[in-house]
Amino acid sequence: MMEEPDYLHFQSIPWCSPLLKDPAFVVTPTFSRQPKVSTEDSLIAETFQTSKTIPFCLSLYRAPASGTTWISEVVTLMSLGTGLNGGPALLHGGVIATLMDDVIGTLLTVNKDANAMPISSTTVTASLNVSYLRSVPTPGTVLVVARCREVNGRKYQMEAEVRDGKGTVLAKADSLWIGPRSGGRL
Repeated sequence: MMEEPDYLHFQSIPWCSPLLKDPAFVVTPTFSRQPKVSTEDSLIAETFQTSKTIPFCLSLYRAPASGTTWISEVVTLMSLGTGLNGGPALLHGGVIATLMDDVIGTLLTVNKDANAMPISSTTVTASLNVSYLRSVPTPGTVLVVARCREVNGRKYQMEAEVRDGKGTVLAKADSLWIGPRSGGRL
């Protein structure tokens, strides 16, 4: 198991602990929480990584089936503070969309292109269609799940969900990400 500073926090939450003990899952860094000289990911790495916003975050993926390298799903546990609220004790809808978009980016980051570069470093969100099904209460902990539905050339059809500790889907999104044309331009 990879050493991640937030692991012990989530291990102490009863509904998170079984996920962390599941041997099918591999812990991976949440790359967007790592500050970068380029200023890439600064919203998540700086603004959303405080004691009042998202103090704890941990990403995991299922190891790919034997003979394959594509990782089709990433799950990210997030403990939410009240610093991202839109209403009283409720997470702002724009933040909900941002969290799903970010975890999709984590999924694309753990997958590599032919040159062993994270796919997310060369793709951008073309569309993100969000359905808000229930309020996301704060403070609290959620599970954000991102899946790849289809890859067609340089188009990645993605989906994401925000779930509570009972597995209830609070929000979901369909998303299209576009990779660059040959030569590196979108």
